[in-house]
Amino acid sequence: MGNATAICSDKTGTLTMNRMTVVQAYVAEKHYKKVPEPENIPASILDILILGIAVNCAYTTKIMSPEKEGGLPRQVGNKTECALLGFSNDLKRDYQAIRTEIPEEKLYKVYTFNSVRKSMSTVLKMADGSYRMFSKGASEILLKKCYKILTANGESKVFRPRDRDDMVKKVIEPMASEGLRTICLAYRDFPTSEGEPDWDNENDILSGLTLPLRGGH
Repeated sequence: MGNATAICSDKTGTLTMNRMTVVQAYVAEKHYKKVPEPENIPASILDILILGIAVNCAYTTKIMSPEKEGGLPRQVGNKTECALLGFSNDLKRDYQAIRTEIPEEKLYKVYTFNSVRKSMSTVLKMADGSYRMFSKGASEILLKKCYKILTANGESKVFRPRDRDDMVKKVIEPMASEGLRTICLAYRDFPTSEGEPDWDNENDILSGLTLPLRGGH
């Protein structure tokens, strides 16, 4: 470092406090400049959102009680995932209860994050034999894989390339201009009528996603 003339640093709290938190969110076609109240989000979307956060973050990542009374909750593990788990808590939902119900060994398949994917995905086998996959990752990567978006009434509608461009201009760029790091959460259902997917064909599996959330932290 003796020869360094300039240092570029992340000023959003990761270095100063070793913490990350969600401060803005885009859910059900609405941009919240602060963490929304849970009653403002349709229950069906909230259920998908919290389930996806709980199972598609490493189980070694967790939010723990403050070391001293009145302190901030402790963040253990990956800081981006801690921000999402904290977001779940802010929405008055218990991610740990979901993990207790669905322990790690019950996860059907996990596509871990790497520099090529720039996303992480976890597949659950549902009670009816179908599969649901939750994905999270860099906005510029996942948005290109989304072809549906959940609306304010909890229904899905087509998410076109021009819709994606609008979201970049109206949501992602404004978040980024405030120094926020953005992440996209999405999911995909594989109905029983389609049979067993080819899980090794990642290009096909990690496409055709539905977008419930965009977050800034």
